[in-house]
Amino acid sequence: MKVGNKHNYWLVKEDVIDISRGSKSSVTISVEDNKQLTLDPSRAAFIIIDMQNFFCSPVLGRSKEALSLSPAITGAVDSCRKIGMSIAWVNWGNRLDTANLPPSLLYAFKGGKEKQPGIGELLPDNLGASLVKDSWSADVIEELKGSIQPEDWWIDKYRVSGFPGTILDQTLRANGINTLFFAGVNTDQCVMGTIMDAAFLGYDCILLRDCTATTSPSYALEATFYNMKAIGGFITSSSNLEPVTNS
Repeated sequence: MKVGNKHNYWLVKEDVIDISRGSKSSVTISVEDNKQLTLDPSRAAFIIIDMQNFFCSPVLGRSKEALSLSPAITGAVDSCRKIGMSIAWVNWGNRLDTANLPPSLLYAFKGGKEKQPGIGELLPDNLGASLVKDSWSADVIEELKGSIQPEDWWIDKYRVSGFPGTILDQTLRANGINTLFFAGVNTDQCVMGTIMDAAFLGYDCILLRDCTATTSPSYALEATFYNMKAIGGFITSSSNLEPVTNS
């Protein structure tokens, strides 16, 4: 079954889904529900979202679950590089004056509490302003810095999703990217928000289950995994990125 048009299409044959759009250079990986996904890695990117000190550091009392993702994300980055995928780090990097942020977003980050530091406000213990570009809290966690390479794309974001007001979509389209793999925190918030916008913009979306976590209740996490299928996306794990079947 061919889904799409003559330029932009998937080929679906039983449990094998070819999203390479006729590419002569493709790999096949396993995804959940006993399906195989064939894609062109040169037109794919791995998006790592919000693995920053603000969300992950125990200094701020964050759960160890976010930090525990580091080995899987590191392995996924290495596997993606080996098969020729691009890597993008998408992180909060706000203006100090928060001039571009709406009240709803600022209120959400303060949790409705006047004394809780919000975006652009000072964190305790001289840790600087919260989630401001080039600040400690906006920096990627130390455990992942060894995975960053000069050719990687660095995207500052200003909303839950990595798309509004950023150069993410421009960068992906300028490099011929049509397939996106996702990792990071929080799964049901910034990760899923970015995935939803990506799907609405026409990108193929794959979520790495073992490379994402959330502080939300378990039902929120399960709803995210459920909704991946509702938007035509896929779920897999970092271990399925290598080895791969070349075609």
